[in-house]
Amino acid sequence: MKSSRIVLVLFVVVALAQLAVPTSQLWRYERTLRTGRAYKFRTRPVDPYDAFRGRYVALAFEEHEAPWEGDVSAKRGSTGYAVLGEDADGFAKVLRVVPVPPDSGDYLRVEKSYSSATNCVGFRFPFERFYMEERKAPEAERVYRESNRLGETKRNTYAVVRVRNGVGVIEDLFVGDKPIREAIRQP
Repeated sequence: MKSSRIVLVLFVVVALAQLAVPTSQLWRYERTLRTGRAYKFRTRPVDPYDAFRGRYVALAFEEHEAPWEGDVSAKRGSTGYAVLGEDADGFAKVLRVVPVPPDSGDYLRVEKSYSSATNCVGFRFPFERFYMEERKAPEAERVYRESNRLGETKRNTYAVVRVRNGVGVIEDLFVGDKPIREAIRQP
């Protein structure tokens, strides 16, 4: 009797733990969307054969390299923190990448992808996909590709990302200063 009670208590504890982990992640992202500061990140062209997979648009960003202020021997794939600012046009700019979270200001946790001889690092943002309804996806893909071709950017394309405590969540994708959901409705 006592052992079955222990098993039941352990089962309940494990079940609650399994629910707590995804719930805390969802809460963190929702809180970031509600209270995080909005930054506009300019997008850049991606491989046209790989721009859309399933229900999301694959994104690449103009801001993908910045000065590294840390141990030069930091390896590819290591974590860094991109300190954010804004340029004269109000778009996000990565001022530098540091090895530990800064004490103040907005920053994003990023993954180091390469180092250059000029003490700069390439990095990947934790948000590279913009999810949409599946039936709207083909038209969104077409509009996004036409607006963001390599060397032929016709309209301003950018993602509005909410940032809070190193977490970034895409709020919307804009094409020609219109949300993509509106842009795909217009001829």
